Amino acid sequence: MLDFRIATFLTLCETRSYTQTAKMLNITQPSVTQHIKHLQKKYHCILFHYESKTLRLTQAGEYLRAHAEEMTRMSAKIVSDLQRIGQEEELLRLGCPGELGETAVTRITAKMMKAGFGKISLVIRDTPELLAMLNNSDLDLVLTDACYQDSRFQAESVGEVPFAIYAGMELAAKYHHCKLEELFVNPLLLQNPGTSARGILENCLTERDAFPESFADKITAGSDNCLCELASSGMGILFAYRSSMKDAVDQEKLVEIAVSDFSEKRSLVFQYKRTNQEQGRFPAFFEKFRKLWSESI
Repeated sequence: MLDFRIATFLTLCETRSYTQTAKMLNITQPSVTQHIKHLQKKYHCILFHYESKTLRLTQAGEYLRAHAEEMTRMSAKIVSDLQRIGQEEELLRLGCPGELGETAVTRITAKMMKAGFGKISLVIRDTPELLAMLNNSDLDLVLTDACYQDSRFQAESVGEVPFAIYAGMELAAKYHHCKLEELFVNPLLLQNPGTSARGILENCLTERDAFPESFADKITAGSDNCLCELASSGMGILFAYRSSMKDAVDQEKLVEIAVSDFSEKRSLVFQYKRTNQEQGRFPAFFEKFRKLWSESI
């Protein structure tokens, strides 16, 4: 970014020899002389003089040297920062709550990268933590249930996903098109208190005049994988997004129970900062993600 002659000047400051400077920079000695003359003409001052056949910096030369070294350091920093920013712009940082299906979203993310959408970093956390990261600019996009839409951010609809009821094959065989209250004799498998997944389930039950306490017992676990294993072992009834249980159903570990008075579809949204500089590539990303999401469920 600096005048290339500044590099010649700083090298001459070190070598105090036009011949050595020419060798170090792989240029001719007359070129070194011309570079110094150009700078002296530009700044209207003498930069070097000889004392007893030794090349010395003048007062003006010392001043230029100090500031030229600082400018060189600053120039290098600017180049480094711009390169880093350029790399960060290629990386899309996507947050997703685990209850939506870590495996499903990971597969979609891989397909997005193969389709040419650049590098995507996927972060799996609980929804409130993801939104805090988004607010702190630690994430570019967060996929959430629409009930967690935050007025601080822009939102883009992704689509819907069923929120359904699951059980292991043996337990599920006892229930065909049953009513919700018929399931109350079983334990309820739950995420830990305070998590977004637990909150969504409790809201769904409350809307139907039911509560976690309506079930015979409550068993909590910290992840969907644990809950899935408990359910497949016949330990109880599990409410979950279909996107997170699709693999378990395909592997015949779980069965989705048809309940006549429980049909729930949850709307999903992408949330992002209004000031996010990546918004230019978001529309194409949203369109492709929506397509892959609809195909995955």
